[in-house]
Amino acid sequence: MTFTRHQHRSLGFSLTEVLGTIVVLGIFAALAAPGFLSWVNSKRVEDVSRQVEGALREAQAAAIRKSQQCTIMISTSSITANPTNCLPTGTRDLTQVGGGIGTSAVILIAENNTDIQFSPKGSTSSSNVFVFYHPDQSQGMRCLAISSGIGIIRTGEFRGSHPPSPNPNLEADCHTST
Repeated sequence: MTFTRHQHRSLGFSLTEVLGTIVVLGIFAALAAPGFLSWVNSKRVEDVSRQVEGALREAQAAAIRKSQQCTIMISTSSITANPTNCLPTGTRDLTQVGGGIGTSAVILIAENNTDIQFSPKGSTSSSNVFVFYHPDQSQGMRCLAISSGIGIIRTGEFRGSHPPSPNPNLEADCHTST
């Protein structure tokens, strides 16, 4: 009696195996997508707030170094200076940062106005609070406070209502660390 062996060679994956893998990956992607999107939006808010903070600090240092008055104008699309040498690294285009304010990825609200003026000593005549947030999520709101007088610039987390509205008390909801 002779026994013959049949060798069975697998040449790939079956349709069932491929579809099962795709379904499992789809479930994982569906579970991870909201968390990832929230993280991306928080990073966009953080990027824009850091750009504004960097420009303000740069202008304040330039005002002191050059012994001149420096005014920073912050709009929904850019940060500019008057005179232009107050921002040695140039105008900031906020539409290119973190998805951009101009594309409504991050919204900016100012307590007083969006023009900040630094004296030759680096001080400001009025305080201001800026709030940065993404319209689709209430977590991750950031704020930037500028103190009148000596011009201290502080950043922190905004814990007020979403969406924040311009009011004379934004500073109370701006929790900064010094």
